[in-house]
Amino acid sequence: MAKSKTGLVFKIILGILIVLVILAVAALFFIDFLAKNALEKGAPLVLGTNVSVERIHIEPFNGRVEITELVIDNPGESYSSEYAIKLGDIVADIDLNTVTKDKIRIEEMTMRDVDVVYETNVINSNLQEILDNVKKLDTAEKKEKQEDKGEKEEAKEKTLQVDRIELDNVGVTVQAKGAAAGLPIKVSMDPMTNLGTDEEGITPVGLTLRILGAIVTTAIKTAGGSVGDAATAISNATSAAVAGATSAAVDAANTAVNDAANAATDAIKGLFGGQKDDAAQPQPQGN
Repeated sequence: MAKSKTGLVFKIILGILIVLVILAVAALFFIDFLAKNALEKGAPLVLGTNVSVERIHIEPFNGRVEITELVIDNPGESYSSEYAIKLGDIVADIDLNTVTKDKIRIEEMTMRDVDVVYETNVINSNLQEILDNVKKLDTAEKKEKQEDKGEKEEAKEKTLQVDRIELDNVGVTVQAKGAAAGLPIKVSMDPMTNLGTDEEGITPVGLTLRILGAIVTTAIKTAGGSVGDAATAISNATSAAVAGATSAAVDAANTAVNDAANAATDAIKGLFGGQKDDAAQPQPQGN
């Protein structure tokens, strides 16, 4: 009788273990689908435009995330290009020792085959609109945290530390709004390093702002050739996205990005055959 009970207990335990193994395998099988669904629903809230991805593959035991063909659509329907940004592959290596901590460390992130379409009407552009959408969310989050401070104790927000970001095989196409697209120009982008290395880290929105800022800078350089002031202004602006930035720094970032867009205007007017400053050009004298 005792052996019968022991055998029954063993079978129950074995059955539970089998169920747990099946659930674990199922979780690993569906984790890619769940991540893809979360990205396609969450990213538009940050970027203010639709985002699609062909595939996400997560290796939870290796800390590796692979994203294939991520496409960021143009904001609104006023742009004629197929999309604003397309990334062929994104690979991120995560320090597994940090996944349960308040700040998650990404050792390296590589973005390959980056196709950027900079569609502009001189006053604004598709990339600038997306960047502005991210900045608005970043500012709103900081304001909400400031208002809630002291009223209630809330769970600490997860932040990031990214040791290095590489953008490889980057092509920028510059086109006038509504016109046919030209051929992409291959450009070189410097790696971004040591993001969020301070105690507070950098928020996901802040990281997005930094990456987009670098892309917009590159697009402006490609369009104008010698718009270093605009590039520097945008680079300085995006640095204010680091977690813990004061509201004054955010305001300064907004001003800097607007100044950068204005500085780039003269440089890209050549796309439309205009002069740098029509009012300043000497007028022909009558006979």
